[in-house]
Amino acid sequence: MRHFIWDQTCNDEKMEIDNWFKGFEKGLERLSPEQRSVFLSECGRNCVNGGTLSVYQKLHERAQGDTDTFFQMANELPGVRGEVVEKGRVYRLVFLECTCELCKKGYVTSPLLCECSRQSVIYSLQCLWKEKHFTVTLCHSILRGGTDCEMRIEVESPPRQQTHSQNPG
Repeated sequence: MRHFIWDQTCNDEKMEIDNWFKGFEKGLERLSPEQRSVFLSECGRNCVNGGTLSVYQKLHERAQGDTDTFFQMANELPGVRGEVVEKGRVYRLVFLECTCELCKKGYVTSPLLCECSRQSVIYSLQCLWKEKHFTVTLCHSILRGGTDCEMRIEVESPPRQQTHSQNPG
């Protein structure tokens, strides 16, 4: 089955969507890692707002906002594994299959797109815990040759307030 973006002709040939995505992948390759992160954060945000965020929000409510409980309960979601690595601080989130529709339909095969998933997890966590800051690291992914997609999530400690001690003297 071929998918077409529009009916306009370019050199008397219709532009096929899979060819368009080949250009998209080449464009991703030309971006710096920082530029890719900014660009794909918007894609990830848009994607997760399409339904996944509401699933996370319900889980967050059931966990009563507790991060440890949230990641333990993530195991109840189909195709997801959650793990508390270090209570209150470090977690693992594993997707047993690629959930990206662009990848599942074969439009995109570049592992660079996995940044979109990483960004969607960052966005989701920030929506759920506005007062916390998270660092999300993509450990491995299916597009990179792994059997699943694993992310390490670290809750960053809030900056310590400096106390000013006076030296007696």
